[in-house]
Amino acid sequence: MATAEDPTTTARAGRAFTDGKTGELSSRVARRAAEAHPGRPLDRLLAEDLPGNDLTTLLLHCLRQRALRRSFADVLEHAERAPMTHASTADARRILAFDAAAFAAAAGFEAVDLAPVEPLGAAACAGVEPNNVLATVRFAEVAADPTTGLALHAARRRREAGRGEPLRLCASQRVLRMQPTKHPGFTPHFRLFALVTAVRSPSRGEDDACERRALLEQLLVWADLVRALPGAGFRAAGLRVVLSDTALVRACLRARGLDADAMARRAKAHEPGSTEAALREAAVDLPRAAADPVGAARSLGLGPEVVARAERWVAEVAAPLARARPEVEVVHDLARLQGLGYYAGPFVQLVVRRDDGLDLPLGDGGAVPWLGALLSNRRERMIATGLGTEMVVKVLDRTAPRAGEARPEEGTSSSAGRRAAVKPG
Repeated sequence: MATAEDPTTTARAGRAFTDGKTGELSSRVARRAAEAHPGRPLDRLLAEDLPGNDLTTLLLHCLRQRALRRSFADVLEHAERAPMTHASTADARRILAFDAAAFAAAAGFEAVDLAPVEPLGAAACAGVEPNNVLATVRFAEVAADPTTGLALHAARRRREAGRGEPLRLCASQRVLRMQPTKHPGFTPHFRLFALVTAVRSPSRGEDDACERRALLEQLLVWADLVRALPGAGFRAAGLRVVLSDTALVRACLRARGLDADAMARRAKAHEPGSTEAALREAAVDLPRAAADPVGAARSLGLGPEVVARAERWVAEVAAPLARARPEVEVVHDLARLQGLGYYAGPFVQLVVRRDDGLDLPLGDGGAVPWLGALLSNRRERMIATGLGTEMVVKVLDRTAPRAGEARPEEGTSSSAGRRAAVKPG
């Protein structure tokens, strides 16, 4: 006979109590909603009318009942058909080796261990389709990009400390994106390494300069990381930085008589080659890897303000980067579509060259307006860049099998890809 101390009896009693309590609460919510909104369609009632706490009560009760009815066989069957529950195919030790090299290269940035979830709507505010993010019944969502979490962290720090000094943050985070993946060896979750700089511009005239300085600082970190990767057992042989600027790209597209926003919508991060296809279909002939953006802007007949912007890009980013890290190849893309509707100002792509000469686009980033929106202050500027940790391990690790090479389009930092894209080129 079971006694009061029998754990089985205790568990059953606790479950019965909880069943009664949650059932009572959810029934009360349902009755109240039915009385307040008679005849209201269920989808509209749940999506629009119920207060958040009532909706949470109902959903928690419903999912709890479903969970309690599931067997181990049900759980295993679900796991087999749900890739988001599968373990990564990357070697965990090699991921740690990359992270160690990345944190060392970013020694001037404060390392942050981000929470795995964010408030519901965080990704949507950043321009990400909510269906591509895993939401929870407690009004949270699983992180889809570390830059979103870093932006929230920076905003809280800014609010607590007032103006303060620029914040330089870095993080390694496993994220989840719900777009389906059909490539063997890939899961919807993967690890990214991101850098974020949050700085308050002293005036409107200094906004762009603040962003360019922050971007240059981050590009130096990525250059140092790529230089250190061979010593950590990765097949990195060089870095190409592809610089773009939303104002320059838009001006170039307008000069060709094109709608920049319409063109940007045709470039999708999860569809490799969509940028090139859109440009080809529109018969766009613009420099994609220009060494001299100033000359290119002049040859396109762009106005003096645009040409001056290109000159500042060279003087404040490209030239200093080339002097400080002469091994880095620096080019300018005047027709980059991916991320054009996501970034606001400078945006870049990081292309790592493997020791066999293969160029792999493994990272990107740029200026995003999130921090200013969070703090209701447009002088608050934010630059975020990232690299696909998972992809580095899968395509650059010397110990990884060579058969069935991983595709570099998947699992990059692309903040634009969340939206891409750290979006995440």
